[in-house]
Amino acid sequence: MPNALLEIGCEEIPARFMPEFLADLKQKAEEKLKRERLSFSAVTTVGTCRRLTLFIEGLPAKQTDQTDEVRGPAAEIAFDKEGKPTRAALGFAGSQKINVASLTVRTTNNRNYVYARVVRKGKPAADVLKTLFPEIIGSLYQPLAMRWSDLDFKFIRPIHSLVALLDNKVIKFELAGIKSDNKTFGHRYSVKPSPSGRGGQVKSQRVRVADLKAYKTQLARLGVAVDQAERKAAIKKAAGAAAQQAGAQALVTDDLLSEVTFLVENPKVYAGRFKAEFIGLPQEVLITSMQKNQKYFPLVDGQGKLLPRFAVVTDNCPNPKVIAGNEKVLSARLSDARFFFEEDKKVPLKLRLPDLEKVAFLEKLGTIYNKTERLARLAVWLGERSGTPEQEIKTARRAAELCKADLTTKMVFEFPELQGTMGREYALLSGEEPKAAAAIYEHYLPRFADDKLPASAAGTLVALADRLDSLVGAFSAGYMPTGSEDPYGLRRAAHGIIRIVLEKKLDFDLAAAVDRAHKLYEPTFLGYLFNKGETGYQDLPRIKQELLAFVANRLRPLLLERGTRYDVADAALAGFTDILDVAEKASALNSLAKEPWLAGVVASADRLSRIVAPAGGQAAEPPREQVLEHDLTDQEEKSLHELYLKINWTVAELVKKEQWAGAARELAKLTEPIERFFDKVLVMHEEPRLRANRLALLKSLEKLYLSVADFRKIVIEGLPAGRQGEK
Repeated sequence: MPNALLEIGCEEIPARFMPEFLADLKQKAEEKLKRERLSFSAVTTVGTCRRLTLFIEGLPAKQTDQTDEVRGPAAEIAFDKEGKPTRAALGFAGSQKINVASLTVRTTNNRNYVYARVVRKGKPAADVLKTLFPEIIGSLYQPLAMRWSDLDFKFIRPIHSLVALLDNKVIKFELAGIKSDNKTFGHRYSVKPSPSGRGGQVKSQRVRVADLKAYKTQLARLGVAVDQAERKAAIKKAAGAAAQQAGAQALVTDDLLSEVTFLVENPKVYAGRFKAEFIGLPQEVLITSMQKNQKYFPLVDGQGKLLPRFAVVTDNCPNPKVIAGNEKVLSARLSDARFFFEEDKKVPLKLRLPDLEKVAFLEKLGTIYNKTERLARLAVWLGERSGTPEQEIKTARRAAELCKADLTTKMVFEFPELQGTMGREYALLSGEEPKAAAAIYEHYLPRFADDKLPASAAGTLVALADRLDSLVGAFSAGYMPTGSEDPYGLRRAAHGIIRIVLEKKLDFDLAAAVDRAHKLYEPTFLGYLFNKGETGYQDLPRIKQELLAFVANRLRPLLLERGTRYDVADAALAGFTDILDVAEKASALNSLAKEPWLAGVVASADRLSRIVAPAGGQAAEPPREQVLEHDLTDQEEKSLHELYLKINWTVAELVKKEQWAGAARELAKLTEPIERFFDKVLVMHEEPRLRANRLALLKSLEKLYLSVADFRKIVIEGLPAGRQGEK
């Protein structure tokens, strides 16, 4: 079976976009091949910053044939009374290129229509790829788009060449003024010397056949390691070897390794050094300067202590003297960092607090100074609610007061990645308690999905307070995320809260915390007066509802990742206010999902809710709040009420102890009594007094079930969701 290859040669694509770009190329190719009825055995994408290559393996020679049934005119129009085809039938058959005798009649929507069975022959794969390749290129997601020359076409960077092959045949098309052929270009520094000796031409060769292994070998001869996985492995190995020669280990992080992989086409690694005098700077400053600014791999000793050495990845540079230039650039960077550090040390961290009044938080939400005041009070409140030791609460308060002060330093202005890290360093230099200094750093944790969590109780309190304050403030001011836009990192803040609460198993009532955080914002709200007719910040019920739903939507995928069934997760999330409670409830219910008695609990909960819910959404009469025993007339309702009182008390105790499985088992005791009640007792009695009392009983039972979970959302095999109480 034939293979196909498409190479897009272009100017340098920013390294940060390359992983997603290659993934998108693979996804779009697979989607469009399936749409065009072209099967394949594998789709692979490889590339560098200057080329994107798509390899399709195991294509058929042509599309599969497609059989369609096309509806034509109504039968009474297509045929006359004698059954002979009319001009309408003849015209329809002609338009479908079939014989009129091939038409069939079928009934659709209580009317007879003629149908034509049309077989569309598949086109040769080469003809399909001729239009499909440019379509794939044009459909790629463009985080940045450029337009060049006088062309309407846009791409992330100007396209210079297109290689398109089906086996050994060139797939000819034109895109952005470039005609496809089979000529690929090598590394920009792999040149042929010109006769004059004044330069040369980038090597190019023709790709003779669509074979990935041969293509990679050919590019390697042209000085290009085109496979990103192989390039990444080579960089890691070379950095390790360079470090070993220096008697050290390379500090290779995944994000920097990925970025460097797409900065070069043919990596060559050298080891350099910087002046030992810079080692006096905080280690994080040196590492950040090397990694973020210079894309170097720092070298450390066996204990992880930084050495005055680094590894630099060059793009096929054969001259070891290149290291001298890198050393010079790094020395200048570190000299600047040392100057910032020495200047910052002159001002104790606590004396920087007034400067935070000049730093805006968010529009309508005051300054960073206002935020630190709220954080201190909120951290104390969270600590007292959770039973945190008094000394840890005191430490958290001090850390919260100082946690944003490093934003006014020269070092953080130059290296924003160091906020929190420099706060810790400057706090220690200012004589602050070491635990408070550690909490200043920890309150930014976790910074990303797999980052570590705050280690101390004080750091945990400030981390929760910081994220909660940002969420409540943003939702109050109307800054909720929309679609893929989240400029204030609110999704990340919610994920941080969820991870901290779940992994540390904290008692964290989110609803109560939102109330408290909103209360702390009131002076800021009143200060701004929202005098432009905006009063949304005052609508706490709406804000809380939206914020709880926002966090629940972040929590649900995590529950699913833990193996919770989707329907069980939805049942546990109903009435969500406490993150840890929901997770433990979901785990408990998930373990009961196959218990035979759970079907009765689900059916009872569903039937109760449908009968209690007023028809049309409005009750005919005011509902009775509680059951009156003297209005219980039938034995079945008396027995059900008596059992309800016992189970209600037991379930309440189990819920209080967060014993969700036990609570569900208690509810199972109600299944048969509820069935007997519905079999023997007429709920909608003609006597209003009896009817109201029976509805009050059912409403009490519904409330009892919901206090554990919304069992109606659990799907029981054989019972359709949403109508599971019906027989």
